[in-house]
Amino acid sequence: MLFLALVAWCGFGLVGCQTPQRDRGAPAKATPPPNEFRGAWVYDPRRFEPDEVIRDLKNAGFNAVFVRLSSAGAAYYPSQVLPKARGTTRNYASEYAEAGKKHGVQVHAWHVCFMMHNAPAESVSTAIKKGEVMRDAKGRALRPTYKVPVRTPALASNRLLELRAMVELVAAYPLDGVQFDYIRYFSPQVDFSPASRTAFEKEIGTRVKKWPSDVVSGRLRKRYHSWKTEMVSSVVRDVSQAIRAANPAAKISAAVWHDPDVGMRDYGQDWVGWVHEGYLDFVVPMNYTTRPRLLRAWIDDQRSLVNGRIPLYAGIGSYMLNRPDELNQQIAICRQAGLPGFVLYNYDERLRQRFLTEVQN
Repeated sequence: MLFLALVAWCGFGLVGCQTPQRDRGAPAKATPPPNEFRGAWVYDPRRFEPDEVIRDLKNAGFNAVFVRLSSAGAAYYPSQVLPKARGTTRNYASEYAEAGKKHGVQVHAWHVCFMMHNAPAESVSTAIKKGEVMRDAKGRALRPTYKVPVRTPALASNRLLELRAMVELVAAYPLDGVQFDYIRYFSPQVDFSPASRTAFEKEIGTRVKKWPSDVVSGRLRKRYHSWKTEMVSSVVRDVSQAIRAANPAAKISAAVWHDPDVGMRDYGQDWVGWVHEGYLDFVVPMNYTTRPRLLRAWIDDQRSLVNGRIPLYAGIGSYMLNRPDELNQQIAICRQAGLPGFVLYNYDERLRQRFLTEVQN
C-alpha cells in the first residue's frame, strides 16, 4: 500500500519491477482542483519525528499523511489488541495525531492487513503452531514480503482481530481515518491451509475429496476462489460497519491494486465491489509506474469503474522517479484526468530532500 509498491507484475504482485520506460506527451503543468487532496505515505513512523514530517508536508502544500501504525502482528502504539512492534517505545498514534491537529494536516492510520509485520517472535511462533496462517499447496507457511507469516482470513478469530485493531485506532485516538493495506491474498498460490479447508467445506456442506487439487485446478476451483474473495470482502464490510458505529467522522479507505481485474483474479481483492457497496469513503489505487501514458490509461479505467461514487486518489510511486519534473508530470496527469487528489509513496529522505520543495501547488 505501499510496500506493495516494490514489485508489480513479478513476485508477489507489487508494483515496480517492470523495466523503466519513459514516454512523452504528458503536460508539465495543470491547474489543481479546488481543495485538492495531497497526501504521502509514511512507511516507518520511527524514522522521523512526527512533528517534523507533518511540518515538512504542510510547508510543501500537502494536507494529508498516511502513517503505518499497525499490522496484523504488532502496533506502534500501546494497543489493547496487538503486541507492541519490536523496538517501539513511543506512542506514534498519539504523536502523529497531535502533530496533525497542530499543523492542520489530516492523519490517517495505515494498517497492514493479515501480515504479521514486526510481530514479536513468540507471537509468530504461536500463530504458526495454532494453524492461524496461510499456507501454500504443499502445506508450507510462507513468509513473503515482510519475511513473516500471513494470517488467514478463513478464521473468524483473524477477521475479528483485523476489526478490533482498526476500530481501536479511530476510537482511541483523534485520527482522521484508517486505511486498509494488503487487504488481499499476497499470492495466487495461497491459501490452502487446514483452516481454509475446514471453513470452505463447512460453506459448501461437503468434504473436498482431493485437497488441494480440487480447489487449485479441479472442479471446485472457481467456487473456492469466489469464497476466498468473499472472506477478504467480509473483513472490509465488517470493519467498515464497526468503524462507522464507533467513530462516524473517521474516513475509511483502501490502498488497492491498480488493475482491478488482476486484483480480483490473482489476489481475491474486489475493490470495485467495495466501492459499489459503500464500504469505503475513498480509494487509492497504487498506480506506480514511470510511464506517463500508462498512468493516464490506468486512471481512465479506474475512474470509469468508480464512476464518481467516492473520491479516487491516485497513488503515485515517487520512489521510482529520478527527477522532480517527472513527479510533477504525473501530478499534472492526475489533475488533467479530473482526479481530486493524489498520494505519494513514500515520505523518506529522498522525497524530503529532492522532491517536496519542487512539487507544483
